[in-house]
Amino acid sequence: MQRKTFLQGAMALALAAGTAGALAQPRPAVIRFVVPYPAGGAADQITRLVANDAAAVLGTPIVIENKGGAAGMIAAETVLRAEPDGATFFVGANAPMVINQAIYEKIAYDPAKDFVPVAGMGKAPLLLVTCKNLGADKLPALIALGAKEPGKLTMGSASSGNITHLAGEYASSKMGFKVTHVPFAGSAPAITSMMGGNVDIMFDALPSCMQQAKAGRIVPLAIMDGQRFPQLPGVPTMAELGYPGLEASAWFGVVARSGTPRASIEAMNKAINEALKQPSLVEKLRNIGAQPMPGTAEQFAQFIAAERAQWVPVAKSLGVKAD
Repeated sequence: MQRKTFLQGAMALALAAGTAGALAQPRPAVIRFVVPYPAGGAADQITRLVANDAAAVLGTPIVIENKGGAAGMIAAETVLRAEPDGATFFVGANAPMVINQAIYEKIAYDPAKDFVPVAGMGKAPLLLVTCKNLGADKLPALIALGAKEPGKLTMGSASSGNITHLAGEYASSKMGFKVTHVPFAGSAPAITSMMGGNVDIMFDALPSCMQQAKAGRIVPLAIMDGQRFPQLPGVPTMAELGYPGLEASAWFGVVARSGTPRASIEAMNKAINEALKQPSLVEKLRNIGAQPMPGTAEQFAQFIAAERAQWVPVAKSLGVKAD
């Protein structure tokens, strides 16, 4: 009886010590969010807004590190080389988490196995915009122009494999014309090139093109969403123009390297969701053309899986490959 009591006591002490050790695990002095696109685009804008409020909830600074290039794969590999200690997170998006696996013959990571979804941050509908000099200020005019000389129209994108690439290829095929894809290292340089008259069209996320469209520097033709966007009330949806189902959004959320402590994932999910409850942040997101994406880590994982089921077959059916 004494030996049994002694063993039970020892086990209790060991469990207590283990729990205390886990609780005593130091929180990182600084947390890093690695963004797979340059500053100025939708990913950067949404991440900075959400990270600012999430850092206040956590009580830990969050620094933003922009690592553009290779459709987000450079940033993804950067995070995979970091220790899975809760100090480094990846800003996952359509391309690095879904589309790349369909358009590149080989990528250096498995998005479904090497990363763990943490929390969604925001998503932004795509807007079809054209260069002012193109002379197509309505969708029927653009379609006629594209059908007249297949492949003559140039389509900018934020990078090969980006949703601005794949959704653009998909939408143009549904509208009956071909484009020549011109990839850029992010949406900001693509839109700048369009304003300079060097690119004809783009299916871009609202945060990186809405202000230029409102200012009249580029021409908005249609929004790829189920409803009109309040800040662009005069721009019809694709469905209104006779193309139901042509909907696409750029989305961004936080994922962690597999092996990251569950406590770190839960703490970050809670911080981001608390931030997304703030009316001031919701208003800031909507002002740039984005919508909040609150939810559990499991819900974000389900969302990514649904995106993969939708867009990977589209990429394969169109034969889209990285340029």
